[in-house]
Amino acid sequence: ALREQGIDPFGKRFERTANSQELKDKFADLDKEQLHELNETATIAGRLVTKRGKGKVGFAHLQDREGQIQIYVRKDAVGEENYEIFKKADLGDFLGVEGEVMRTDMGELSIKATHITHLSKALRPLPEKFHGLTDVETIYRKRYLDLISNRESFERFVTRSKIISEIRRYLDTQGFLEVETPVLHNEAGGAAARPFITHHNAQNIDMVLRIATELHLKRLIVGGMERVYEIGRIFRNEGMDATHNPEFTSIEVYQAYADFQDIMDLTEGIIQHVAKAVKGDGPVIYQGTEIKINEPFKRVHMVDAIKEITGVDFWKYMTFEEAKAIAAEKKVPVEKHYTEVGHIINAFFEEFV
Repeated sequence: ALREQGIDPFGKRFERTANSQELKDKFADLDKEQLHELNETATIAGRLVTKRGKGKVGFAHLQDREGQIQIYVRKDAVGEENYEIFKKADLGDFLGVEGEVMRTDMGELSIKATHITHLSKALRPLPEKFHGLTDVETIYRKRYLDLISNRESFERFVTRSKIISEIRRYLDTQGFLEVETPVLHNEAGGAAARPFITHHNAQNIDMVLRIATELHLKRLIVGGMERVYEIGRIFRNEGMDATHNPEFTSIEVYQAYADFQDIMDLTEGIIQHVAKAVKGDGPVIYQGTEIKINEPFKRVHMVDAIKEITGVDFWKYMTFEEAKAIAAEKKVPVEKHYTEVGHIINAFFEEFV
């Protein structure tokens, strides 16, 4: 039907003058009458996520990366042919809208359309009439659907991107060099994990995807680079749960002429910088707990922290078997690869601290 009207259903370049949030910020303090007197125009674009109305008048919401904004469409304002484009648009379609910035009687900032451009056709309907996904399997296997229908998930992805950018920015200011090291290794190293195995056809040898960036980064320190870091993907062919994924991002940092106190200072600096850049000044709420992120961090030995919470004193000498028995008593899982007391201390720390 769109092609019959001479409309390309799959898009063209479209230039907008603002996104939804920019308009909301710019006109936040203006009421309906003030906006009418201002007679400001704007051009926006986004995905059609709600649509209502009949006859010669319609309302809809367009969603862009920053949020949503309402559009108000009148047949006598856009013309009969242009109004047909709006009427035939399905939820999920992308539209471009030019019009006057206004506020409805209910106080909602809107665009009173003077022209509508069809940008791209949705081949499938939005999930659950845009009420969001609830099936966990679908959420993880079809992230794009989750991002479309769940604003909280979308914001989480944006925040993650900002966090990584700010970590990179902070390390750069501290004199660290960002490097890239090989993903394909001759043998797995730098961690105790089962690798993914692949085959290099040209050399006719089996290789593994890296399970850590550690060894190559340390070689760069040996080579004299002094301060290096890498933000990269790691691959481990093992189990999956809420805290383990076969493919994940790691950040490893190495610094010459430093000790663990320097790394503690660096870690504290990273966290404080990122929190301020992403969330602003003031405390951060994490899992219902208020954390005063800008205050100096409490520094405590992990063994002392475990003792304070569980009463178990790992400062006392004990054999691996004795430590395993204590773990069983406290119902702390002991993994197959644990071979020394330090592994169990770490398990206690992760479980209780």
